[in-house]
Amino acid sequence: MSKPDSVVRREPRPAMLLRLLATAQLGVKGAPPLSAELEACRSRYGLTVGEFAALLGMQRSHMHEVMSGKRALPIGATRRAYALGVSPDSLLQQPNGDTNA
Repeated sequence: MSKPDSVVRREPRPAMLLRLLATAQLGVKGAPPLSAELEACRSRYGLTVGEFAALLGMQRSHMHEVMSGKRALPIGATRRAYALGVSPDSLLQQPNGDTNA
């Protein structure tokens, strides 16, 4: 006697956890660099670097350090950048461009 179609075998919990962990550790490999995404967003709105930095709640000098990969984007600026259309994949990158924390 076969099982009805409505009965679905569930993946064992340990296997599911290992699969999810492996997927999470891979990170996003094709995400554009954060600096490129920020520059594209700034250009899309026709803003100067100073205006864009102020919109994100940052000083212009801090913005240059973020763009060069020396500093991380502060959480408030990250939220504002997301609201302006910067991709989450790019926002999750570390300052050195790595997506793995």
